[in-house]
Amino acid sequence: MLANSLKVKIALIFVVMLITTLFIEAVNLKFFKLPELYALEAQSDKKDINRIKSAFNSIDNELSVLNYDNAVWSATDDYLNDRNDDFTQDNFTLDFFTSLNINGIHIYDQQGKAIWSKTYDSTNKELLSFPLFENTSIDVRDYILKPSQITQKNTHKPITHAGFIELNNQLIHFAATSINRAGFKYKSNGTLVFWRFVDANVISDLQKRAGIAFTLKLIDLPKTETPENSKNTYISGSYRTNEGYIYDYYSLANKNKLLKLTHKAPQRQFETHWFQQTFMIAIFFSATFAIIFLLIHHLIIKPIIEAKKLVNVIIDDSDLSVRFNHKREDELGTLFNLINRLLEDISSKEQELISHNLRLQEISKTDGLTNIANRRAFDLYMNQLISATNVKESETSILVCDVDYFKKYNDFYGHASGDKTLRLIAENFKRNLHSETDFVARYGGEEFVIVLKNTNEIQAKSVAKNLITSTKALNIPHQKSDIADTVTVSIGYHTFIASEQQEYTSLFEKADKALYLAKSLGRDKACSSSLLSQF
Repeated sequence: MLANSLKVKIALIFVVMLITTLFIEAVNLKFFKLPELYALEAQSDKKDINRIKSAFNSIDNELSVLNYDNAVWSATDDYLNDRNDDFTQDNFTLDFFTSLNINGIHIYDQQGKAIWSKTYDSTNKELLSFPLFENTSIDVRDYILKPSQITQKNTHKPITHAGFIELNNQLIHFAATSINRAGFKYKSNGTLVFWRFVDANVISDLQKRAGIAFTLKLIDLPKTETPENSKNTYISGSYRTNEGYIYDYYSLANKNKLLKLTHKAPQRQFETHWFQQTFMIAIFFSATFAIIFLLIHHLIIKPIIEAKKLVNVIIDDSDLSVRFNHKREDELGTLFNLINRLLEDISSKEQELISHNLRLQEISKTDGLTNIANRRAFDLYMNQLISATNVKESETSILVCDVDYFKKYNDFYGHASGDKTLRLIAENFKRNLHSETDFVARYGGEEFVIVLKNTNEIQAKSVAKNLITSTKALNIPHQKSDIADTVTVSIGYHTFIASEQQEYTSLFEKADKALYLAKSLGRDKACSSSLLSQF
């Protein structure tokens, strides 16, 4: 009943509208608005990444310029030729290291051999030993002393190579320039290297240049290819991870290592959880729909509910004189006026409808072909007989009758003749039975069922034989019968006490089995169910 309520249906319509609206808004947020916002955010985040990399390039350029100025200098070239220690003592002092914020200076000849090396701990102001530079390790030769290798093919212009490299598990920033005289008149015959440890001071300098606080981490280069940055790791098109970090990689001079740059992304200026936005929209639309629903309830649903109560009173009290009293001129007023007219029509036609229904009930229990009771009437009759509490302990018999070889009759004479034969047999049964105590019905097709009250097995046998004889006496021709020239019937019967029965189906089945026994014994005869045990 609740599901059929107009109020519920209107509420469901609002719910569907709400869900549809929220679905459209959720789709719009998730697939259109948010991706656009993420794209704008990604542009800003990419700029931050580029600012960090620009900071690295900035100190690269700065150190390269300082290194170049000292490498492309006639005095440096003279030192390579005469090895006068006054040059290094006068120029590469501790103050020079401190002012340039570098830890090491090395001069190599054209073959990559260290001619002069000095490494300082600028914090403690003491000399250090860094064998990888002093002994020209493979990494130093392959990745730092490139200017010396390149200038073998370029005899005039100096070459500068700068970058970051991992040596002995330490990150180092270096710059290397081929040594040459001013004016580039002679061939370069060595390389000058400046380098520094990438310590807290260097990182702080990088952060200031970038304007972003970030962290550095040395990682091994994957065997396959350079790993992707943080883009696409959380939201498609975004550089931010689920935890709100952005990372990218900076290539080192030794290609087997990478420098991972990570920084905390600035706070988003928009809400990323589309569900929460949709929830807020849901609250707004829910409030709007609630107001609309209250108006509809007051203007439409409430009058209909009152009308429903009035109709229930009419139905419960069977008082067709009740009428709707209203002053409405809208569609509901028109509906109430129509209901008043309908009540008037119902009142005038009530008796006609009752009599018509009684006739329909009678028709529903009558076989349309033979005008005797049909199977439905038989079912009702048997149920009433068994359930009746005032039935005496007298016996009752049920007879099941079947026209012999009726299919052959229909095939030969036609269905119209078959229908006529069934009507004649039904009339014959009615003539030979007592209408006060006996019941006859067409069960289906050419099969009839008869119920005889106060009739024992012997009496039932007598009635059955009489029906068989009277049917033959009709002299209805049947050339295709295997037992006679006229139409005959076979009958099976069963006798029982009605008050001892719970249902009648088994009674009918016993009589039906007796019918099949009569057919197997040659037809045109009657058999009792008591004979079934003998076969």
